[in-house]
Amino acid sequence: MYTNTEKPTTNHIPITTIDAQNDIQQTIPVRPQLPAVVTAREQLSRARIRLTFSGDDVATFIRNKAAQAPGNWVKLFVPSSNGEIVGRAYTLRKFDLCMGTFEIDFFTHENGPASSWANSAQVGDTITFAGPRDGGFALNPISEWLVLIGDETCLSAIQVILSNLPSDLPGTVLIEVDDPDEHKPFFVGKNMKLQWIKRTHNPLKTDDALTKSLSNMEKLSGFGQAWVAGESSSVMVIRTFLQEKWKLDKESIRTKGYWKKGVTHFRS
Repeated sequence: MYTNTEKPTTNHIPITTIDAQNDIQQTIPVRPQLPAVVTAREQLSRARIRLTFSGDDVATFIRNKAAQAPGNWVKLFVPSSNGEIVGRAYTLRKFDLCMGTFEIDFFTHENGPASSWANSAQVGDTITFAGPRDGGFALNPISEWLVLIGDETCLSAIQVILSNLPSDLPGTVLIEVDDPDEHKPFFVGKNMKLQWIKRTHNPLKTDDALTKSLSNMEKLSGFGQAWVAGESSSVMVIRTFLQEKWKLDKESIRTKGYWKKGVTHFRS
């Protein structure tokens, strides 16, 4: 079991605040593009970068209750190689109401616009964002277990979801990675099993390593849920497995294609 030093915050992305609940405003229905400034940069691994963003609009945005749902995301607008501005979706990793900042982790797994921008981004650089977008996960009150399945691109979402679960909820986390450098400690509950799965070939090719690991697992008894994200084709295969082999209904499975092999401008 891995642990972190942060105490999980129930039903929200990890927050630093004097009084978080009193600072939360009602959901803002509109999603204009808002400016943000890079205020910190941290290299988490060879391919993972954490950027911290701030600004007056950021400080207002993070008090939006919808922004704090575990797994919710924003769209960042970055320049492409031809100068066109394109939008890319990223999970909100953490925010600080006292400082008026939020953090986003970038996995630079390909030479796309967002990866290129993140690789070169420095403190003081500006960007625009819009959100929050609905990508959050809500645990059913009657769920007796949970399975989280994904790859490197899903680490932020998985970590946020885990930090908001009941500490004694049983389940399994399957994460497929190409580089062992991604094996970083993070919080999991005492009854939650974490399994790192080594990808054995090109990280931009889809294989069935996750499905094989899932097929070797024994399904827990009782009502449960599954959250699956990552490469689009792999997500579809796993969803089919969960429906056909584990007999989970579609309401119990939450899926999201974060990227697609060979497609630079993929939109799920």
